[in-house]
Amino acid sequence: MNAGLNGVLSAERSSRETLTRQAKSIADSPAAAILDRLPVSVVVFNANRQIIYSNTSFLHMLPREADLQMLLGQRLGEAMHCLGAQLTPGGCGLSPLCRHCGATQSMLKLLQHKELTCAEGECRLQRHEGPRTGSLDFHLQLWTLPLGGEHFQAAILTDIRAEKRLALMERIFYHDLLNLVSGLRGLCELLRQSPTQEGPRTTEIDLLVFTTERITELINAQRDFTLAEQGEYEVASVKLRSLPLLQDIADIMRQEASSRGKTLAVDIHSADVVFSSDRKLIHRILVNMLKNAMEATPRGGTVTTGCTVDADGLRFWVRNPGQIPAEAREQIFRRTFSTKGKGRGLGTYGMKLFAENYLEGSVGFRSDAATGTEFALHLPLALGCKEEAYGPSHP
Repeated sequence: MNAGLNGVLSAERSSRETLTRQAKSIADSPAAAILDRLPVSVVVFNANRQIIYSNTSFLHMLPREADLQMLLGQRLGEAMHCLGAQLTPGGCGLSPLCRHCGATQSMLKLLQHKELTCAEGECRLQRHEGPRTGSLDFHLQLWTLPLGGEHFQAAILTDIRAEKRLALMERIFYHDLLNLVSGLRGLCELLRQSPTQEGPRTTEIDLLVFTTERITELINAQRDFTLAEQGEYEVASVKLRSLPLLQDIADIMRQEASSRGKTLAVDIHSADVVFSSDRKLIHRILVNMLKNAMEATPRGGTVTTGCTVDADGLRFWVRNPGQIPAEAREQIFRRTFSTKGKGRGLGTYGMKLFAENYLEGSVGFRSDAATGTEFALHLPLALGCKEEAYGPSHP
């Protein structure tokens, strides 16, 4: 792959004879039979970034009907009718828009770092789609493909438009929903300050405020879960005290419907230490542990929670009577698995996701007929990220 000055891709192109020879070498190779059967779009470029092979799946990504003979010698943006490829005589990769293109950046990375054998990036291009202008978001994986004494570049293109649109809709949805709930809470506060002729209705207003707080928490929990799965959650480490944190969460859980007719006790021997971690994520994990324990406990039963400190850090635990069935234990942390029926199953999966991917900790459990079931969250005493000022122990 040739480049011009200052890392800018070159406008140089191969002759028709060279392109035909290179295309035949790819077509006659065992690789072609494999690539054409892949259910993803694959394109092979020569050193001048010109197409010498494409599989059937790639042809389906194009806005107009085409075949390999029509694409032979074109560059990626030209084949996909990218508007940026038409801005300069040199074509794809040479216009000002191309400097921010994921495909261009991936090609430059392979060119500038000879030790690399693969690169990847995301690309969003504006293109002609018939009489209209549309956009295409795709993820590109590019790797070197040595063949017959020459080095080519093979690319896998994955259409990610649906993912991008869903992510945008989710952000808008969470933003608008939180604004509505915030307005509802503000209205509750106004009602609290404006008593009726019968006098202040403190009990009803307190119930409304509590309900709006729980709704807000649920919305934020789902939003954070979505961000965590996408690898985009931003950890916010604050200083916390273990016992007040646990007591606050227990107080909240005692008001939940799943706690009615049951006892939730905080172990009197629980450790009270200062540690640093993400307050929201710990809250979410422990709430899920307690909720699961409460739902698994019959009326009149007791759920106990506590925390201890050892050489490895801090350990929060939740215990309830009863045993998890043997067939469920191996699947307990799988996404969407639940013993409670359809539409459940993100609770235990989310515990592990948050603990291991963001809190530098772990979540585990043990369950037997003699001692019941215990879930535990292990955390370091100091999370390896920037600390903020001390804050309250619940979100």
